[in-house]
Amino acid sequence: MRLRNVDPGFRPEKLLTMKIVLPEVRYPDRATRSAFYIELIRQVETVPGVKSAAVATSLPLTDTGNSIGISIEGRPDPGPDHVPIVITRIVSSRYFETMGIPLLKGRVFTEQDRAESTGVVVVREITARRLWPGEDPIGKRISGWSTDPQRKWVQIIGVVKDVRQFGLAADPKLQIYLPYEQARFFEPRALIVRTDVDPMSLATMVRRTVWEIDKDQPVSDISSMEEIVSQSVARQRFSTLLLGVFASLALLLAAVGIYGVMSYSVAQRTHEIGIRIALGAQRSDVLKMTVGEGLRLVSTGLVIGLAGALILTRLMSSLLFGVSANDPTTFITISVILVSVAVLASYVPALRATRVDPMFALRYQ
Repeated sequence: MRLRNVDPGFRPEKLLTMKIVLPEVRYPDRATRSAFYIELIRQVETVPGVKSAAVATSLPLTDTGNSIGISIEGRPDPGPDHVPIVITRIVSSRYFETMGIPLLKGRVFTEQDRAESTGVVVVREITARRLWPGEDPIGKRISGWSTDPQRKWVQIIGVVKDVRQFGLAADPKLQIYLPYEQARFFEPRALIVRTDVDPMSLATMVRRTVWEIDKDQPVSDISSMEEIVSQSVARQRFSTLLLGVFASLALLLAAVGIYGVMSYSVAQRTHEIGIRIALGAQRSDVLKMTVGEGLRLVSTGLVIGLAGALILTRLMSSLLFGVSANDPTTFITISVILVSVAVLASYVPALRATRVDPMFALRYQ
């Protein structure tokens, strides 16, 4: 539950995604590919129910993305072994609006950020915090790592919220965003559509729009962003389900076992209980004595079991998220359940025994 409730850094609801890879034979140069994407976004945004559309090199939670080393203007060259490595994503102008990624500082890309314009870049919050601690990154300049003094510098114009790229359980990594019109490497492969309705209900119309531009263009991996988020935790969900089933069975067996042993133990003392009552013992005293002795046995078992659990739960720490292997709430809850079962297992047969006529109890067995 805690993993599923992690904020991915964007709004996955009502997002339709699909994969579009332009073949080099039909789109051999940058100009033809750029024209296709511009026309695609324009036409998709005219589809009823669509709020905005964008393209990007990859989607969050689907792959690692492309990475490059960067140089920071005004700082000494750290060398190839220590250069900062950042994930690079090429996006269209309305990407952040479409994905629902909040802008924290500065501005995002606009249609005016063209190839002939000043080079710009948007960075994640963690990138700004790590590379410019205590500084305002807006206006700073970076470039792809190179020893060429004529390398191209781009200016940071905005800082956006961190997005989970490698999965909900993985911490955000250093990442920068470049506008597609200015980038000369990495091609968009994902179309993202923000809708006002169920995104999958528009899948056919959006795909038809792609084919109206190019009837031979393949469209694949059509899904909602909510499905992608759900699939990103599928392994953890299956592991949790499997462990939950076996843990429930183990708890049930433990409860049944305790109840059976305690019931048998008290039933064996029916003769003793009859003698005590015949000699004047109060039924309430007999109940307290019987239940108390049962609790002492169970308490001993709990101490041994908890000690073993504290040691062995370290083996499953890698399967947990947001919960320690020695989570006190879990230990207390299970202990309360087992003690309650033990009390019930001791009390019910003891109560039954105290209601038996003493003479019958004396003749028992």
